[in-house]
Amino acid sequence: MAKLGDFEFPEVELADSIELARRIHEDLSGEVRRDGLAVILDMSPTGGAYGARIGALRMWGLATGRSIIKLTSDAEKLASTADSNEESVVITTLARSVPLFNELQDRLGDGSLDQRVLTVMLQEITGAEMDEITRRVPMVERIFGSIRGLIQGFDTENRPESQLSTNNTSRAGWIEFRYDDGNLRFRETPENIDVLINVLQARKSQLRGN
Repeated sequence: MAKLGDFEFPEVELADSIELARRIHEDLSGEVRRDGLAVILDMSPTGGAYGARIGALRMWGLATGRSIIKLTSDAEKLASTADSNEESVVITTLARSVPLFNELQDRLGDGSLDQRVLTVMLQEITGAEMDEITRRVPMVERIFGSIRGLIQGFDTENRPESQLSTNNTSRAGWIEFRYDDGNLRFRETPENIDVLINVLQARKSQLRGN
């Protein structure tokens, strides 16, 4: 798993992690030693790519354990159900497992996923250095973008306390920009105002058909 500030996030998309969980369910009865799974996947048990896959299983709420990987009840339900509605509910629940992505969605609303805005928001949320954020933005954009449709409209009142932000985005010192595609919210700083100007200029060009 990757990390920005105190926020961890998976490096493997939810769909790929679900596919692996189903394989563990079908071929290994839902539980397997970490090194044994590496053999089955033909991967090095100490390699970064393998670690990312195992970390993603845990972060998406599909598995627990370190030396022994065991599927969660949600993963078992997803792997065994033949009910498409139940499957959809479980996948939506799993998509909401990553606090960083929930924070991003809260601020983006239905707005487009502009990489410049995403960069600013990641710094606001995580407090990480800009160099690190810049390096991680493409990965965050890819992973977050792949599940964003599932977490839109998520009711924050029902979110676990551990996933709620300590920031109050309604207090003074924040910019809120509303437009047809959605809305954006971030702190009022000179740098963020520059970003907003760039977004508005891009929006202007789009409306002109340039």
